[in-house]
Amino acid sequence: MKTIAVINLKGGVAKTTTAANMATLLGTKYQKNVLLIDNDPQGNASQFFDCYRKDEKCGAAKILDRERPGIFTDVAAGVDLINANMTLLEADNELRTSEDRQDNRFAEYMEKAASIYDYCIIDNPPAILICTINALCAADEVIIPVRLDNWSIDGVEVITEQIETLKALNSNLKIAGILLTDYKKSIENEAAEEWLRKNCKYNVFSRRIRHSDKAVSATYYKQPLETYSPRSAAATDYRKFMEEYTGTKKA
Repeated sequence: MKTIAVINLKGGVAKTTTAANMATLLGTKYQKNVLLIDNDPQGNASQFFDCYRKDEKCGAAKILDRERPGIFTDVAAGVDLINANMTLLEADNELRTSEDRQDNRFAEYMEKAASIYDYCIIDNPPAILICTINALCAADEVIIPVRLDNWSIDGVEVITEQIETLKALNSNLKIAGILLTDYKKSIENEAAEEWLRKNCKYNVFSRRIRHSDKAVSATYYKQPLETYSPRSAAATDYRKFMEEYTGTKKA
């Protein structure tokens, strides 16, 4: 099983949109068994797939507490989901004060899930919490969505430094690449992209995810882009991105 952490320390860069659409494309186009873990106390991925349960201890919190998480099966073709809500933050805070090892709870769970799934995608919060560290310690690869503005570009250096530090705990962890999201053609964006591609020491994926109003509308209707608007710019770009990422072209 390949485990992919989707992360950026800045909000509003399409982390959840990227995680959700990667998962659904892997399930539908690539016929893979996928586990999507919502690791953000805000629970956006859980809400997107109608798995948000405000008054119940969420699955991600149970993983931190070494309990068996509930799994929402078939939230999309080939995709199961472990949900999140604010109880994840409570579990996170409690784990911080524990004298036990704190960074290996997700890795322990992944060992159990590895025989069931081909891919695990973890949607992370825009903060380095204990649950974030757990995700990165369990991941094989990291994808960093970036929206081209000054603050996001600055944030790339911060998050990549954090990831490099965590390699002391997870020597297999690598940064798969930077994914440009919500891209609008402008002089400023072209300049920012050129600078990033020249100066970033990590891979910047060739495929950009263009801005699309359909991407916003899809969140209201709680449908992946591939279902809601497969001909939209963003849907097309996510398909092309997955071809680039997997190295496999799909019709």
